[in-house]
Amino acid sequence: MARAPPGRVAAAHMDASPSGLSGWRRRGAAAFIVLWIAVQVLVPLWQKFPPPDFHYRWARYSWGMFSSIGPRYEVRLFRTRGTGAEEPIPEMPRYVRGYRSPEPMRMRAIYWSEDEVLDRLARLVAFIARDRHDGYTYVASVQWLGGQRSDRPERSELRVQAAE
Repeated sequence: MARAPPGRVAAAHMDASPSGLSGWRRRGAAAFIVLWIAVQVLVPLWQKFPPPDFHYRWARYSWGMFSSIGPRYEVRLFRTRGTGAEEPIPEMPRYVRGYRSPEPMRMRAIYWSEDEVLDRLARLVAFIARDRHDGYTYVASVQWLGGQRSDRPERSELRVQAAE
């Protein structure tokens, strides 16, 4: 039995597909792997250096698959008369289901940024003030717990005066 030259044997085995994947499936699997790795690298970079200014922002996890995009915060909704004491907002479950004013409520935002959180809370407080029109000042007090930008204060407060 004569042996074939080593170059011919190796070439014959390299053309064979031991995994059974055809050409387009192999390219699809390779594209998926490249995409997966790109997401795992680019998502944390996007979180730690958000556009448009690309300044560093603290992010809890370093890999995309474990990342927590949104900020965490605690919000309190209440009303005051002038500079008086905090009072609970009557009929609060009508506006926010399950929330008891003025107790703090911890939240993990499904929003992308602190600006979006503040915008949504400002609209909620403005709606409550318009709906109640009783002369009170309605307040949303936000305490940032994590995931916020370093240029933000730890506490934000939104106030809306209701018409009488």
